[in-house]
Amino acid sequence: MMGFLYVLLCFAVGWALTERFLPELRSPELNVHRRLGTRWFLGEERYPDAVRAGAALDVAVRPWLLVLVSSYLIGTIGVTWAAYLGAYLLRGTGDPLGAGNGVAFVLGAGVLIAEGLRRRPSLPVPRNVGAWVRENRAELVFLGATILVSWGLCSLTLFRRGDELCMGVTVFSDLATHIAQARSFSLGNNFPTEYVFFADGTIRYHFLFQFLCGNLEYLGMPLVWAYNLQSVLAFTAMAALLYQLAVATSGSRLVGFLTCFLGFFRSSFALFVFLWELPPGTSALKAILQVDRFIGRTPHEDWGLWNQNVFVNQRHLPFGVAVLLLVVLVMLPLFADLWDRLSREGREGVGDLLRGAWGEGVSWMPERWGRPLFLGVLLGASGFWNGAALLAALLILFVLAWGSDHRLEYLVLAGVALALAQAQKAFFFQGAAGIHPSIYLGFLTPEKTLKGLIFYYVELFGILPAVGLVALLCAPFRGRGCFALAAAAPLAFANAVSLTPDINVNHKYLFIAVLVGNVLVAFLLGEMMRFRKTWFAAWGLVAVLLSTGVVDLLALHNKNVPERAIAIQEKAPLKLWAQEHLDPNGVILSKNYYMHPVLAAGRKLFNGWQYYTWSAGYDTATRDRVVKEVLEGTVPERLEALLRENRIRYVLVDRDTRREYRVNDGLLRREASMPGGCLEQLYDDGDTVVYGVKER
Repeated sequence: MMGFLYVLLCFAVGWALTERFLPELRSPELNVHRRLGTRWFLGEERYPDAVRAGAALDVAVRPWLLVLVSSYLIGTIGVTWAAYLGAYLLRGTGDPLGAGNGVAFVLGAGVLIAEGLRRRPSLPVPRNVGAWVRENRAELVFLGATILVSWGLCSLTLFRRGDELCMGVTVFSDLATHIAQARSFSLGNNFPTEYVFFADGTIRYHFLFQFLCGNLEYLGMPLVWAYNLQSVLAFTAMAALLYQLAVATSGSRLVGFLTCFLGFFRSSFALFVFLWELPPGTSALKAILQVDRFIGRTPHEDWGLWNQNVFVNQRHLPFGVAVLLLVVLVMLPLFADLWDRLSREGREGVGDLLRGAWGEGVSWMPERWGRPLFLGVLLGASGFWNGAALLAALLILFVLAWGSDHRLEYLVLAGVALALAQAQKAFFFQGAAGIHPSIYLGFLTPEKTLKGLIFYYVELFGILPAVGLVALLCAPFRGRGCFALAAAAPLAFANAVSLTPDINVNHKYLFIAVLVGNVLVAFLLGEMMRFRKTWFAAWGLVAVLLSTGVVDLLALHNKNVPERAIAIQEKAPLKLWAQEHLDPNGVILSKNYYMHPVLAAGRKLFNGWQYYTWSAGYDTATRDRVVKEVLEGTVPERLEALLRENRIRYVLVDRDTRREYRVNDGLLRREASMPGGCLEQLYDDGDTVVYGVKER
């Protein structure tokens, strides 16, 4: 019950903060299609005098939907940070999470009381519910369908079966580490916070979504429910804001829905290559319906790197993308201001843009200081929810600022966000480097040439780049070039820079670039659907664009059958014993596990699965040598020195460890049996032995 109250508190606090700091969400100014010259609802009269004079607009953006998702995002970030910082500051108590949640509930109640005293609170209930439902039925159906689809995907890939916590085969690689990190809070005491696969006093991984889910489990919500509920809410918020962004720029619900469909069902030539490679005589329909692998020949397409698997595998990503879309949407009127002003002055060329934007004071001075300050805090505070989304947001905003009025607001927003992000990095990294920027051209392109790059993206994205180019030339709104460059900024970054040793993680930037850029593509398709001559061609393009994504969804479903799920045994004897007897902050030296009962118990490994830690910038090679020397060493003094130098509290040896290492069981047993030895045997079930390091 307390877990659900926590979620409700997040919505309530978020609503109060949204009403206080983001009144723009209820403003008709968000309908920028009127000022950008969009023809929707206007016939051929692209810019009527009535609109210039401030007459009532045909509002396409739904304020209630914006406030709803904004309340979730802002409230969840604010309340969760309060719970985390409260737990950190009170970590010396016997129950830091309990104390932290007490702080969060008290501060949340304070925000609600302050908002109630500031103005008389009133629930946004429509006077005529029936008329409101009819007016918003398209958005309500869209919202309901999004929740059902996302819940179906989440429960397909993470579910409870008796005493087993089951993960789908396409997601367990990431969910295993996420669940272990969440359990370090709900069943452990991970303050100060460490990465459970490389306990060294630092955390260099955006972990706050995992903290949120772990905290909900601590408050009584089953972990599967906590993860699936938050994943559904985050995905729904992302979809709703993407829809609203498209509606704001186009004035068309159709464009909004098309944008979301294009984001969910990827464009690629993978399906056509798959069909071409089928053996002669094979039924294409049967092959499609029974597909049980992710199709595509570009590097790591078989991982599900570009399809719906991303949403259920990297469940913290939709939350970060939703924050990005909210910030961009709120700043969009400043983009429209410049193009509206230049249009009224009869200046729309590139030279006019530069002179009008850079040569006049009105283009620089903020319209309202509160907006960039609040958005900067929001964006900066989301850095450890998903760092890639934060960086992508700054890249997009940097380009948008060039085509916007009041551009000092962008500078203030970016400055605040970067200052907060840097403060968090200093706090969590504790001086460690973590990020290693380097020039890396071509992303995953097999052939690192311009020709290779073009061929790679044509095969990966299918006809989408060509349709996007046509949309760039034909979309009927001013500023489309600047908007397209802003959407492409994360793509350019992904193809030029690597921040970690693993270039694969840059796929998030491409994903975000395509998601935002799809607005232009959907705009073109929506325009084509208005005319009989192009109606059929438009639907043909839609079919080609979505076809691979539809097969991806079938593959995701077929691969994640319950019988193939990877299970965590919740009642495993070693897990239950570890919860009861092992120090939550004690570091365990073991084989490099990615799943293990001690991880399910919320405990930390000295050197877990290297891909997780290496890709985050940890020095795995040094710890590989330490583990080998501890397990295979022959000198007691050296064994004790290594254990104490590296803060190792426990040593775990089992059958898997003995297969990988030539474990010196004799030395370990002698050290545990001798009065002066450095070890003591704590657990032995015939397979697994756990030694504790004696205190001196």
